[in-house]
Amino acid sequence: MSRHRLPKFLAIFFALALVVAACGNDDDEPAAPAPEPEPAATEAPAPEPEPEEMEPFRVAFFYPGTNDDISWSNAWWDGAQVAAANIPNLELEFVELLNEPDAYVQQGSAFADQGYDFLLFAHGAMVDPAIQVATNFPDTQICMAPHHPAPDAPPIPDNMCWVEVDQHNANFLTGVIAALATETGTIGSLNGFEFPALTRQPEAFHLGARCVNPDINFEQEYINTWVDTAVAKAAAQSLIAGGADVILSATDQAVLGIIDAAQEADTQVWVVPSYYDSFDIAPDVVLTSAVHGLADAGQVMIERAYAGEIGPGSYHQFDVTNTAGIIAAPLYDNAGVLSDEDWAIFEDIDAKVRTGEITIPDETAGDPTIGAAGSAAGIDVTALGCTPR
Repeated sequence: MSRHRLPKFLAIFFALALVVAACGNDDDEPAAPAPEPEPAATEAPAPEPEPEEMEPFRVAFFYPGTNDDISWSNAWWDGAQVAAANIPNLELEFVELLNEPDAYVQQGSAFADQGYDFLLFAHGAMVDPAIQVATNFPDTQICMAPHHPAPDAPPIPDNMCWVEVDQHNANFLTGVIAALATETGTIGSLNGFEFPALTRQPEAFHLGARCVNPDINFEQEYINTWVDTAVAKAAAQSLIAGGADVILSATDQAVLGIIDAAQEADTQVWVVPSYYDSFDIAPDVVLTSAVHGLADAGQVMIERAYAGEIGPGSYHQFDVTNTAGIIAAPLYDNAGVLSDEDWAIFEDIDAKVRTGEITIPDETAGDPTIGAAGSAAGIDVTALGCTPR
């Protein structure tokens, strides 16, 4: 075969092969369908913008006890936790165990200098330190609790407010229970320090007892400590020796000394702690507790500060007529100490106090007042609306 004819031959051969492949028999696999065309690419949606992070609202509380003292400071801490659950960008700081005016000035100034939005001084004797810090830091909202300024009190800085928690309203109610529970006819009170916001507590306790029995015997002592259990125990033993079988604790952690004395007594002695429902500490001797509504006040004041609802130099009052948390705590397992008739008497007085039919004096405002030791003894309880039994 000539070389020159080979390309032509090969071309014919390959053409015939293509025809044979295209005409295969019926048993051959059908040709795969052509793939569907890919859909045209579409532009991805723009990502959602990140939510703008909220500025923190920073709050500091200052108080004489600790967050877990089952007393005064613990109650304020509880209220702040409720506010924190309601305000997602809330930042809280707590400064504990502050009892000296210089400490309040120093700590308050430090937090104000850091740009904190709201400071609350939860100590009724720290009026002057609160005013001093508010004066020095006019851009920081500062409130002082509890305090009811006298009518002739000088004006305060616009960035300061008074918070009055009428905690003595709860002491009045526990005084009613004490008068109904006593077997000896003598009740007593051991108190921290003598200043009006504290003094009104044992005085209201005495008034509540006199609302039931005007002739009840009442003994009290100022022990000048919030936390010294040994001092409190010795004072309680003295009251017990004098016949007291129900003792109010108008102090803080020192209540544990009063409880010790009651537990060691030869006869049943009941203790009435203040500020917090303390039944679980000692169910055998805790009769009731004067729960002062401090948690309610702490929560509400933080929420008002956050909402910008604290006016210049304003006054905020929490009392038994508008604060559900101001109560005599339940007696729980000790409810049988009072008879059905006793409970009816208590419930009647409690209802009249909440509607204002029975009025409880304040420590500095109105007439009469109970800001001085022994002041309750000279008050006519019928003029308050009481009907002694």
